Amino acid sequence: MTAVRMLPTLLAWEMRVQARAGIYVFTAITTLAFATILALLPDAAPDTVVTAILFLDPAVVGTGFVAAAILMDRSQNTLAALAVSPARTADYVAAKMITLTLLTVAGGLVLAAVAYWPLSSARAVRFAAALTVTGAFGVAIGVVLVATARSMNHFIARAFPLSLVLYLSFLPHFGVVDGPWAWIGFGWNPGYPMLLALLWAADPAQVTPGEAVYAFVVLTVMTAALAVWSVRLVATNVARGTE
Repeated sequence: MTAVRMLPTLLAWEMRVQARAGIYVFTAITTLAFATILALLPDAAPDTVVTAILFLDPAVVGTGFVAAAILMDRSQNTLAALAVSPARTADYVAAKMITLTLLTVAGGLVLAAVAYWPLSSARAVRFAAALTVTGAFGVAIGVVLVATARSMNHFIARAFPLSLVLYLSFLPHFGVVDGPWAWIGFGWNPGYPMLLALLWAADPAQVTPGEAVYAFVVLTVMTAALAVWSVRLVATNVARGTE
């Protein structure tokens, strides 16, 4: 089977595995929890608060679920079966990233609809674009972190300090740090472009065109680099555990 035909097969397989593992149920639960928080916000809640809540969704759905999925594959010897199949490591990683990114986008759009009901088509398109780049980045980070993790606890020990670094971007997001100091102190932090992309989706007037381009370009480049890195890590570390 060619790689072109293998990826759709893996995508369908991933969706079945994720459904059996209860990932969709957990996604619905987390989405409901975030939606309840958004629904309880006052009508005049600023976009910065709404997008801060949306910012948490890729971390929960993308990063956490990809770790659980890969660790489950390892424990069930799924990778051993893949090792003797026509599937490449890149196909395996791509299937994980595509399905979980789509899951993140779907959950995020539900949250955006709750926060901005009725959600206009223009705003929905902007949120779909922003959630795609933020969700894909979250999933890619999850694959990189879990590739050499020995267990879920080991993964959490790695993910926790990274999460704290990303959450530092709330400082410029809420105006605690502003102007040039925001760029000097947080321009290197991936959480900064993630929040800018989501804020642009909520209201483009609050983000300059230069900031919007920076957010999407940086997240796309970082996600691509992480995807390449994750394929190498999975091939050399996760697959090694199947021998």
